[in-house]
Amino acid sequence: MTRLIPLIVLAGLLAACSTEPSRFYHLSAEPMAAAPAPTAAAAQTRRVVGVDTVDLPGYLDRPEIVMRAAGSRLVVKEFDRWGGPLDEMVTRALEKDLEAALPEMEVVSLPQTRDVPLTQAVEVALDRFDASEDGPAVLEARWRIFDRNGERLKRMGRTVVNEAVATPGDPGAVADALSRTLTRLAADIAAALR
Repeated sequence: MTRLIPLIVLAGLLAACSTEPSRFYHLSAEPMAAAPAPTAAAAQTRRVVGVDTVDLPGYLDRPEIVMRAAGSRLVVKEFDRWGGPLDEMVTRALEKDLEAALPEMEVVSLPQTRDVPLTQAVEVALDRFDASEDGPAVLEARWRIFDRNGERLKRMGRTVVNEAVATPGDPGAVADALSRTLTRLAADIAAALR
């Protein structure tokens, strides 16, 4: 019986320790404005823009939200997670923002599953996409636009966005601010695509 007492105490301690539940976040795009339906002639000549999967820095290749702390330290929020692979969420939000900014164009994901002739293709690499624990959300992106079915470099650019976080350090507010940085990135790319 005396051997069972430590095991019972240990089991009780383990049962008393519970982990904090995880919270999940997503990136959102600006709502699309209702565009008028294109005429048959316009639909046939509509430009098609392909968006490649956005490249993210390695430190963001994880399900947890990452924030910057003082100095060179990164903080991984163990219980605050993205609702899916971050590169896919960033790409999807950017596509939706481009659709809203370019209602006269068709925006498709690359690689394509169907043979759709592209007018232009967009590649984006994010060098930074995070927020400080006590500061703004920051996006630093390099982007390139190709034409002739994605074969010839037409334009390249760089976008840097600082967006205030409503409640610094709050992962939900950080996700909202990062979503707004993507909308501003889409506006820069849309201006170049026009």
